[in-house]
This record gives sequence, C-alpha cells and structure tokens, in this order.
Amino acid sequence: MLHFLSPKHSLKAGSLAAVATVLAATSLFAAPASAKEFEYENMLYSWMKLDSYFDYESNVDCYMRLYRSEVWQRSREDEFLRQDKRDETIEMMKARVGEANLEDVYTVRTNKDFGDYDFDTNVFEFAPVSKTTYFYVRNNNSCGLPSEIRVKFDNPEIIDGIAMSRDDAQALLTSRKRYGDIDRSVSLEIDFVLQARDGQMVQAHILDARVLNAARNRDLDGRKLAEYTGSAVTASSSAAAPASGGLSLFGMLPGGSLQSIKDELPRGSVVCNPAGGECEVNLKTGQKLIAKIDSSKNVTALEHRVDAGSESPGKVADDLKAVYGLPINDTNRDPQAGGFTAYGQVPHVQGERQLTWRSDSYEMVATIFYGAHAKTKVVTSIRPR
Repeated sequence: MLHFLSPKHSLKAGSLAAVATVLAATSLFAAPASAKEFEYENMLYSWMKLDSYFDYESNVDCYMRLYRSEVWQRSREDEFLRQDKRDETIEMMKARVGEANLEDVYTVRTNKDFGDYDFDTNVFEFAPVSKTTYFYVRNNNSCGLPSEIRVKFDNPEIIDGIAMSRDDAQALLTSRKRYGDIDRSVSLEIDFVLQARDGQMVQAHILDARVLNAARNRDLDGRKLAEYTGSAVTASSSAAAPASGGLSLFGMLPGGSLQSIKDELPRGSVVCNPAGGECEVNLKTGQKLIAKIDSSKNVTALEHRVDAGSESPGKVADDLKAVYGLPINDTNRDPQAGGFTAYGQVPHVQGERQLTWRSDSYEMVATIFYGAHAKTKVVTSIRPR
C-alpha cells in the first residue's frame, strides 16, 4: 500500500538544485552493527526479491558466470550438463532471494560540503540529498544482471542543516582552517531500508542519518555533528496491496480529479499524453500507474502494467490472490492455434487469464497475457462500480 508520509523537516528552498546527483559510497567508518554495507552482492538479492516476477531463466547464465565461474566454464559447451547446472543454479538463486530480508537496514557513506552559517537559526546550511539524488554500487559485468544498482530516497528532506551554537560553529571552522582556506567537507552516513524497485533504481526510505567531523583528505576527530531521524516506514512490498477496507492500486483509487493526484505527489510526477485520454503517474515508491481521464480531467480508472517474464499464468494468479484474496471470477482462455502463415507454420494466439475482485465501491480486473512464445504480461485495472 502506498502511504504518503509527512517528513519531520521541510527542505530549504533553493538549497539544492533539482538535478540528478550521483554519489559514490566511501568507507570511512564502520556501519552500525545492525546495518549491512551498501555493496553490490548485499543489494543484489533484495533487488531481485523486489521484483515479484523476476525472470530466473533469463538471468541464470549471467549468475553462473559471476558467482559460479568454474561451473560455467565446465558446462558451457555441454548443453546437457549446462541444463543440469542451470536448474541447480536457479534453485540456489531462489534460495538466496528467499533468504533476503526486505526489512534489512543498509548504510551508505559519502562526503559532502556544508554551507554558510545562518546566524538567525544557528544552523550551517546542509541539504546534500534531493529526490533526484541517487547512490550506486557497481559490478562491471556485461551479462543480463545489472552492472549497477541505484538507490534514491523518498524522504531526503530530513537531512537539513547542521545545528550548533555560534561559539561551537566558529570553533569548528577554526579547526578546519588551513592557510586561510576552510575545509567544509564532512562525512555523511545514511541508514535506510528498501521500498520498491523500478528497473535498476530502488526506492528507499531513510531511517537515520549522521554527519561526522571527517573530511575527504584530512583525519579529524570523527565526532557526530548532527543526527537525523526519518519518519515511520511501512513494510517493504513489491506488489500492489489493497487499502484498508477495500481495493486499491498501491493505495490509490480512481474517481477523483487528476489535480488531486498531482497535489499528493512531487512536482513532475504526473505526465499526460498530449492527445489526451491518459496520464502516467510516477508514485513515490517507484511504481508507475496509468490514469485514464475524461474530458473533465477526472480519473475514470487506474491501470498497472507488469512484465512477468517467463512466469506461468498460474504462478502470477497465485501471487495476485495472495495480495487480494480469492477473486469472484477466474476465467481462462487458453492459447489457440491460428491460421497458417505463408511458410506453413501454425502460430499461436496468446492466452488470457482474467481475475476479478469487487468491493462495495470498486471493481478490479487483472488480465494475464501468456503464451505465443511471448513474455507473460499482467495488466491490472481498477475503476468505480
């Protein structure tokens, strides 16, 4: 379910340009005992788990090359041995993904400069992370798994300023002065949990953050200069979940005005087709919905589209039932043989399995398209009854 959270602090206007800022992690201090390091392999299994329809078949060869290189070298030329090892490796991948805990806390570190001291508020200017800022971890592979996993935050505005008394602030600057220049670089540590995935990008939520008295190129005392606490966070989920008391798509419902959706989301989150009829809604959790709109700019329906890869329609249906419960209808149209082509081949028409749920006010329909040698796709739509 999508929850719109109220941050504890508001972001200072103009404190950080609204551009994508890439921040690589550094390793100046040890993470809290309960946190995991922001490293590629630590992130990989959670990244996979956040995709309910992760395509193991398409990624198993890449995984073997990266993590079972000896097995890959022995089996790559022998298709029978290779198939055995592929099946074996898929089970290993699924086990590790199953062990991944989406409530794990990760710590990322970087260095950033603080600004001038505000004598009215007794705060150094410091807003180093925006909603377009992302951190990344990299594994320079050229196969199917991502060479880079990126993380951005839904509540970066909590990191806002370094508060201290005027005397302490002056002492800090004096301690950092060298040959007339002041080193304003500090170490920033961010503890976060994962929320959702959109391609290589993972949406995350900041739980805690700390500014430490350490610079890029100088050993300082490492004491904490500022600490920040994030707002409450809901359990991680990679699938749409119903709102309390009824159906919804990621906590959103049709029937209201398009403007009401725009008001609840950051600026630029809603992009409409110039021809009219529909708009793309980019949620804070990273998912995308299609809003169907009428001539009065009211939302008549919401739609979510998912590429489920090689997943069977039965597995996809089971996943949907786990979220929404038993549907009132579950109908299936098997793939049918089509007419002959010019080459005498018999193509297959894609099958469709359709599940329907109803509440007092809404109807939700999930259509699973499968077969015809194409990837499984799911289109889930909700509209008022």
